Amino acid sequence: MTLPSVWKQKSADSMNKATVQRKNLSEHRAAYFKFNEEVRRSQYSMQVQVNDALKKKKNTLELLIDKLNSTITAAEPVRQMLAASKIKLEKELEEKRTYLEWNMKRVELRNQRAPTEWVADEPQRQLLAQETLLRDSHAQQEKNFKEIAETCSSLEVSYKELEEDIADKKLAWELNNQAEAECQQPALKLPSINCKRMDLNAATNVRLDKDVEVHVAKAEHPTLLSPNIWHGSTMKNIDKNKRIQTRSMGLCDGCDTISRKLAEAILQAHHWVAQALEERVKEQKKMIEELQEQLRLTLEEVEEAETTVAMLKQALQDLAEPLRVSEKRLEIHSKRPQRELIEDDVNIHLKSELDELKYQEALLEQRKIKVETMLSDLIGTRDEIQDDIQLKQFCVDLDTKCLEMGSYPDKK
Repeated sequence: MTLPSVWKQKSADSMNKATVQRKNLSEHRAAYFKFNEEVRRSQYSMQVQVNDALKKKKNTLELLIDKLNSTITAAEPVRQMLAASKIKLEKELEEKRTYLEWNMKRVELRNQRAPTEWVADEPQRQLLAQETLLRDSHAQQEKNFKEIAETCSSLEVSYKELEEDIADKKLAWELNNQAEAECQQPALKLPSINCKRMDLNAATNVRLDKDVEVHVAKAEHPTLLSPNIWHGSTMKNIDKNKRIQTRSMGLCDGCDTISRKLAEAILQAHHWVAQALEERVKEQKKMIEELQEQLRLTLEEVEEAETTVAMLKQALQDLAEPLRVSEKRLEIHSKRPQRELIEDDVNIHLKSELDELKYQEALLEQRKIKVETMLSDLIGTRDEIQDDIQLKQFCVDLDTKCLEMGSYPDKK
């Protein structure tokens, strides 16, 4: 049999064990109750934070959407202005090419002059200067057109980025509204104490994570951008678009200024070419008048020379008979007998007459030859003057045609 002390000790141990177990259970119940309360308060706090974050994100999205909309609205006129400038530059480039071809036609027309008329006159210099100006203008306009096209392309890319960004922002805004609508306004519901024997002060002595091992698999989430980077990316796109807008407006203004100055320079060159052609035509017409006057005088001299040649020929013909008679008489007189061949006055006068007639014949012949040479020179000069008049008249016709053509073709 068991001793009384042992039996009593067993009962005491059982009671002590039951007391300790009840105490531990009470402490754990209080700890779990307190933990439940803390969890509910934490859940309430997190729900409030989520709602506040959703509202703040909604305001941020609305603000960014407004900025994006205002940037897109401001970019639209700039896009139209760039498109208009691009079309205008294309038209001006085509005009410059046409003007250059037209100027080359006028140069080719003036190059039809005779080699003797190829002089570096003022119209030629002005036409070459105008050609140089047109080529430089064409090169400048091509450079401006390239810059406008590149800027237009950059603006279009930025515009599409803004549209994509605003579409993403609107989608995020809608999703944010859906999340906000699904998240009801949280209410703090604390657990009620259904046990009067629970002592909450005893919960401070219990650590729930000390003797309990909890393993929770963490959900894997994709790497997200930080809010600063997200916000900075949108603002960077907006600033980029604004810079492109500013550069586009400055480029359009600069192109308009350059186009206006080039148009003024081309118009001034056109006036200079027209003035030079007019002065050249006047100069050539005056020279033609002087040449015509010289031709008239030369023709008169030719006529006089021809008359003189005819007179000399007639004089030589008139002198031929007296010369024959004189020679005949001297020949008859020389047939006298030998004793009668004396140097008498008759023989002296006959010889003197014959010598005089021969001298006159030689003198007339020399004068005829000299006058005929002068007549030949006058005829050559007359032909040169006539050719010169024809060439200069041809040049006048070419310059008049160039002047009538103008620097620009007629726009139909």
